[in-house]
Amino acid sequence: MAKIGKEEEKLLKEAAKAMKHAFVLWGFSVGAAVLAEDEKTYGGCNVESWISGLGICAERCAIHNAVLHGNKKIKAVAVVTNVENENAIKPCGACLQYISDFAENPKIKIVTAKVDGDMILFETVKVKTLEELLPDPFKK
Repeated sequence: MAKIGKEEEKLLKEAAKAMKHAFVLWGFSVGAAVLAEDEKTYGGCNVESWISGLGICAERCAIHNAVLHGNKKIKAVAVVTNVENENAIKPCGACLQYISDFAENPKIKIVTAKVDGDMILFETVKVKTLEELLPDPFKK
């Protein structure tokens, strides 16, 4: 279990709250939250479609929510899910690149955890930097 502060805990709680709104057809529910440049948190959930590629991951949904509110930079990300394999809780490659596109810097924290109902299982919390998860992002 990673040690986290109040900011990371707040992000995890916002992600868990957002996860309740996920629209799942074939996968599993995911919630995300980002801390934006205005110091507010913005949540997002996965929204699936039967047509591959039409859905959206929770991380990108949360970033879109922040952008909708005038933010172009994010400072931290939290991702939660109820998937059985806690080692599978991390952003996909597409989301990592998207996070990189909006990240304040490559060292922003990505905090992940498993949830059970309304409870965040703090023993499953992991903290990585964007740089650790995506060491060579596509950049112009």
